[in-house]
Amino acid sequence: MAASKYMLKAAMIISVLAGAALSGCSGGEAVKSPETTSTDNKQKQAPIPITWVSFNPPDTDDTPVQKALEQQFNVKFTNIRLERGNYSEQLNIKLSGGEIPDVLWLDNPEQVEMFTKQGVLAELSEQDIRQALPDYAKSIDEVDPSLWKYALVDGKSYALPIYWPLGSLPFLPAYNGDWLKKIGYTEPPKTLEEFEDVIHKFRNNDPDGNGVKDTYGYSSFGVEQRSFNAVFGAFQTIPGWMVQDNIIVNGLISDASREALKVLNRWYKEGLLDPEFITKKPKDFHNDFINQKLGAADWMSFQFNTQMGLIGVPFKAKNSNTPIVIGKPLTGPNGAGTAFSYGSKNGFVALGAQVAESPEKKQRILEILHALSSDDSTYLTAVYGLEGDHYELQDGKPIMKPEYASEALKYKIGAGTFYGLFGNKSKHMEKYDYPVEVETFRDQLSQGVTTVEQLKVSVPAMTEYPDLNKLENEYIVKFIKGEIDLEKGFDDFVTLWKQSGGQQITDEINKKYAGIYID
Repeated sequence: MAASKYMLKAAMIISVLAGAALSGCSGGEAVKSPETTSTDNKQKQAPIPITWVSFNPPDTDDTPVQKALEQQFNVKFTNIRLERGNYSEQLNIKLSGGEIPDVLWLDNPEQVEMFTKQGVLAELSEQDIRQALPDYAKSIDEVDPSLWKYALVDGKSYALPIYWPLGSLPFLPAYNGDWLKKIGYTEPPKTLEEFEDVIHKFRNNDPDGNGVKDTYGYSSFGVEQRSFNAVFGAFQTIPGWMVQDNIIVNGLISDASREALKVLNRWYKEGLLDPEFITKKPKDFHNDFINQKLGAADWMSFQFNTQMGLIGVPFKAKNSNTPIVIGKPLTGPNGAGTAFSYGSKNGFVALGAQVAESPEKKQRILEILHALSSDDSTYLTAVYGLEGDHYELQDGKPIMKPEYASEALKYKIGAGTFYGLFGNKSKHMEKYDYPVEVETFRDQLSQGVTTVEQLKVSVPAMTEYPDLNKLENEYIVKFIKGEIDLEKGFDDFVTLWKQSGGQQITDEINKKYAGIYID
């Protein structure tokens, strides 16, 4: 069946998708194992054309990385360029215009389901994946076996699930080491009571020594699942969807969250919280810590690393002699605390529906994916460029040359995330992704920590009740500011939440996801 059939079909049916964005066994021949097609045989044939869409594309179609991969696999890539900031919207527009790529990066299971039901994706069974990508399939089993069920559509698989190892790391509180020392702490606080003492002194004891009361102990970035994690974690909860007692619940309506909000309300009244937390974005929150206006910040713990972390690198650049001290979850009234975690579930790689009609193309694409995820040389080329030209291996680690050191400069040579779909997302290849000292730092973060995974869920009732999240945020702010009491007022909120769609959403989530998030 010609690809044009699918293009016509897409033009007719995917108009629904554009609007939405702005708001077994496999078919065909059996997939061969990755060793079956020899390089010599491939080079005797005409290059197979493959259209490819992912994020952070190269500016041109003749980059060194593209040429190297094309020669290695005897293919010719057509790159589809989308902006990362509105990737999903632009992808939908492309599809509605009749362009269905052969290889697509998808961000979430909702896209997998939506595109499958619109006839855009080819079936890609677990059997196909296990046969064509045996190493990566085995690592899925080891990292998170529920990934196999995460995006099934009517019991069938239409995409390769991708995991993110760093995603399973905990959110942890980090402290300005100089400030801790100044207020008499030789180690980070271990209990909620000690934490309160620390942030009280960060606010009132002039830790930066400028003679002005202009520092805060603790803050956040609006109100959402990640906000004030250290406090909610001290009560073993998160203000969002989580597994508790073998069912999926929203931790926000629990008595544990009530108690956490009481603590935050008291701190707000005492002036320990930055009152502007309500309007701050994550970047503002990070900058407050980097600029030494905030003494304690909780965030995804790896990002405090001073060699690679989103917060740690600029912190060290601005405060070269000040250490970041990372703590552990705070022990609360009911025992050891927990930490919020994104979880390892990430995106998906899918094949356009027309690929099912070309067994040779499907086979070649799966060979490429196998190599990108499990072959050292191919992975290094896709993620870092050409050895000698763009990077050098030192003690087994790729060191980028200065002229290619930034991510933006890597994109210009075709390296990075566009072809390197498995960059930082393959257990087999992560030996290349981090210096030894960063690996040591990373491996220590989870020691002795119990995490509560953020549940990525989507059910029809969420569309039916689109204002529930707004209601949640409104009440969290009112509770913290003391505008509504946390006794009867909280009980009334729980009732209102359930009546405003919360109960129906909870029921639908448990029906849909119980087999994924609960053994």
